[in-house]
Amino acid sequence: MEDDATTVVRFAGGAWERAAWDRLRDAAQRACTRRTLGARRAQYHKRVEEELAALAELGLQPGVLLELAWVVKDLRARGVTFGPGYGPQCGSLLLHTLGLNGVDPLEHALPFLGFGRELEARRLHLRVASRAEQAELSSALRRYSRPPLELERAPGELEIVVGWDSSLALTRDLERMARQVNGGYECDPTAWAYPWEDPEALRLIARGETEGIAALEAPPLPERLRESAPRSLEEVVQVMVACRETAPAGLPERYSGARSGATRPPLPHPALEAVLAPTAHLWLYREQVVASLARLLGCDWQRALELCEHLAEERRQSDEGAQSRQLAEAIAERNGLPHARGLYLVRALRQAIPQVVDRAAILAEATEAYRQAYYKARYPAAFQAARLNAVLLQLSPHAGLRYSHGSAPVPLCPHREALSTLCRETVRDGITVLPPDINRSGWGFQALDRRTLLFGLGAIATVDKAAAERLVQLRRSGEYRGLKDLVARGFGGNFEAEPLEPLILAGALDGIVRDRWGLLEELEEARRPRRPWLREISRGKRTQPLPWGATRPREGWAFQRELDVLGCVPSRGYFPEPEPPERCLRPVK
Repeated sequence: MEDDATTVVRFAGGAWERAAWDRLRDAAQRACTRRTLGARRAQYHKRVEEELAALAELGLQPGVLLELAWVVKDLRARGVTFGPGYGPQCGSLLLHTLGLNGVDPLEHALPFLGFGRELEARRLHLRVASRAEQAELSSALRRYSRPPLELERAPGELEIVVGWDSSLALTRDLERMARQVNGGYECDPTAWAYPWEDPEALRLIARGETEGIAALEAPPLPERLRESAPRSLEEVVQVMVACRETAPAGLPERYSGARSGATRPPLPHPALEAVLAPTAHLWLYREQVVASLARLLGCDWQRALELCEHLAEERRQSDEGAQSRQLAEAIAERNGLPHARGLYLVRALRQAIPQVVDRAAILAEATEAYRQAYYKARYPAAFQAARLNAVLLQLSPHAGLRYSHGSAPVPLCPHREALSTLCRETVRDGITVLPPDINRSGWGFQALDRRTLLFGLGAIATVDKAAAERLVQLRRSGEYRGLKDLVARGFGGNFEAEPLEPLILAGALDGIVRDRWGLLEELEEARRPRRPWLREISRGKRTQPLPWGATRPREGWAFQRELDVLGCVPSRGYFPEPEPPERCLRPVK
């Protein structure tokens, strides 16, 4: 999610009554009761109480969170897609039970390290799938919020940062199409008892076959995934942390060496074995620093978190401050170490703080990437169809096609090039790409089964989204039986409609009549009384032949015309190579 894709909305709820705390507690506890049983339920209830106490210390009004949760729940019921979360806020079970983030922290063994600096500054992040949903959520927040009476924020007021992420739209389309392929049954992995242990998805990630998965396709991540061969979601998160853009220089190489055992660094202290062993003795997460302080000092997590923040303030100083010296003495005294050894441990923690990240922040991206990898492994045709539809949304029906420009030079269109490239990747992956069909295709590409893909009508020249959706809607009363039936129902009896010829040339009517030349002759015959120059031909005043010639063309005619209106020939499995990058126009964001 880019910073320029966000909208900030001031939100102040109206539930200021004393019973708001009880309502918030009841809502969170009911959600925990619905999803857990036995001892695990007690663990969830305890975590909720811990977070409620921390929320009270921040001074946030419970009514604001309650009303925000109601708004989000209402929009989700209307079809708005919300992301898994943003930053350290993903580590909150309370926000998860309210529906404000999609990551269950206890399911991923995330400790509670506070709500993060954003929520402490009265700022909460929400992510949706598109700009339209971003505008809808912002409008709903303004509608349900009490209007601010002054420029300064009132006590308890929140700033809601609404961002949009196109990868969420991809996941939503994947889920919808996979459900259709699966006969209407739910197939989302998050609905399973063990959602993050699918062997096919993990094997696909370990092979580095992550094209189209935004969080995992940027180099050098695919190569590092192939080297590390992760066998669990946690190992995928570790590789993502090691290869992030802000990672220290050389961290990917050090992680690969440590994971293979070739160059594993020594432990700073035996008491930290349980903390550093999962990451091959490397500091990757802020949770590791806090856990190490808690183990070395024998204190609780809250106290260790406060000490970690003090160390973070001192980390830019060349010499240890008073807080560091006191910590060194306390660690040495409790563990029976020399003072110099305690000072060494404190320095190791200070050096680790600027190099680590919140595991909760990376986990939100990793879970979304895992879901997409699951659909790519289990429903490859649905995955490629969703990717093609994302490109089709940016495509003009007249762009990059010879049919739309006639004899004039065809300007290059990066989106049309991307469409052909994705089709070629689809065929390379062993998926069958079928040409468009007027009685089966919708506006976009769709998966017929796990290995078969159907071209969308929106990829045909001059067929825009409104025209394609109208054809699909009018098809509900029965399949189109011929050209005249299509014109009568789909185009209101207008034989001059612009999309008719491209539909014939693309092979969309082959399921009705295989003879495309005969369909064009039928179309010209129906248009004859309406064209003056055709009447002149019939009266003998003009000798110009019909546009398509008097005799049937050679064998390659259908191939060339299909290429003109689609930019490729799916009926023959032909998808042309893209032009070199220097000849392509820059795509518009």
